[in-house]
Amino acid sequence: MNYILWIEDLMRHFKLTMDETIGIDIGTGAICVYALLLAKIYKCHMIGTEVDQESVEHAKNCIRRNNLQDLIKIITVNSESIFKDAVEENKVYDFSMCNPPFFENEGNDERVAKTLPPRNAPSGNEGELKTKGGELSFVTRMIEESIELKDQIKIYSTMIGKKIDLLRLMKMIRSKNIENATWTEFCQGYTTRWALAWSFLPKDVMDLTTAPFIRKTRKSTAPLIRDHKTLITFPVKDEFSSMDDVISFLSTTAKELNIKLQEVPTFEDIFDGWVCQLTVREKTWEHARRKRRLAQQLALKKLKNVDGDCVNVSTYTEDTLNAVSVLEENVDAKQADEISLEERLSVRSKEESEESSSKCDPLLTCELFVEIDSPNMEETVSDDDMFSIWMNFKDGSGGLDALQSLKQYLKNRLGVKRTVLHDSSKPVKVRKKSVLLKALPDR
Repeated sequence: MNYILWIEDLMRHFKLTMDETIGIDIGTGAICVYALLLAKIYKCHMIGTEVDQESVEHAKNCIRRNNLQDLIKIITVNSESIFKDAVEENKVYDFSMCNPPFFENEGNDERVAKTLPPRNAPSGNEGELKTKGGELSFVTRMIEESIELKDQIKIYSTMIGKKIDLLRLMKMIRSKNIENATWTEFCQGYTTRWALAWSFLPKDVMDLTTAPFIRKTRKSTAPLIRDHKTLITFPVKDEFSSMDDVISFLSTTAKELNIKLQEVPTFEDIFDGWVCQLTVREKTWEHARRKRRLAQQLALKKLKNVDGDCVNVSTYTEDTLNAVSVLEENVDAKQADEISLEERLSVRSKEESEESSSKCDPLLTCELFVEIDSPNMEETVSDDDMFSIWMNFKDGSGGLDALQSLKQYLKNRLGVKRTVLHDSSKPVKVRKKSVLLKALPDR
């Protein structure tokens, strides 16, 4: 019902009379509920599209029982096209709406059956709930077809079942140079859904960025609050002089450690930085630390003094450290034989675990956030700026211990000795990475 009310808000905002509007309900379903409600309550003229013939017949029966044949028309369409069979040439429609299939066809049959479905589980037949590629693929096709139709439909809209899909679709819309767009949030009981709308009409004719919406950003920003237990801060320096440098470091490190890193698009008005999700199968960074310590031990053997005593760690000079670094890089096969049995077993265990990692639950799944904090209100990066990195735990058998262990490894790799917390009495400007997704304009 929230979707219906939002459509009403959009029509009234642009001074369109509801009983004179013509709408298209994509994938209307066996009950054609949206078409029925809009026709019954507002006297809208509706066209419902459906690919399943059985659903078409059932929908027509529903329309006859409600005596709405003069307001609703059901059309059987080809599954390869979304708008083509529904839109008549040289005819203009006021809006389109869609509740797309949420799930992908592949893999869903392997889900573990539950005694009772979750309270927010969607209901419907398989054709209404599943499609190849899921809702992301379906709505992507809708956007691409809308580019061909342009303003033959004044407002295109669709419901979205996953917030991550909404973020990706917003990014796609901007990549297609569609600037006239907006989104809203629907909350009904335990269920949260989102809706996206876009138009090819000029903003001086119909500006969606001024249209009514509901966005409970308070709920969305809660996970973005900095967790000081995992916070790493360090100043801008030669090695890390921009956000791109930090992102490149994190991406390279994740690849070295066999950690899956997936960038997460964000709303600019919620978080002005860079976010990624890390999926960890095992503590590969512990293997890296072990190898590094082993290399140092082997290198130190080369640096014994004339009396046969090892160089004391506390007496390291810059030249000594450089020598150790060079020797670390030149550990040959013979020296590698000195690796302890424990280390060799550890490496073998890692290789075996990699083969079955795809079948195991992750050790750790977390979100990693990066921001640049600036005490100055200038646009240029200065020496006073600070990078902030923190992680939020999501899931995983390793729990918070694995999260802290990964945080310590990153801290050591970054050369951070201590975390500097920002003085709250001073103003801070958060500087974003320029290539990140820009949110759709708000009022």
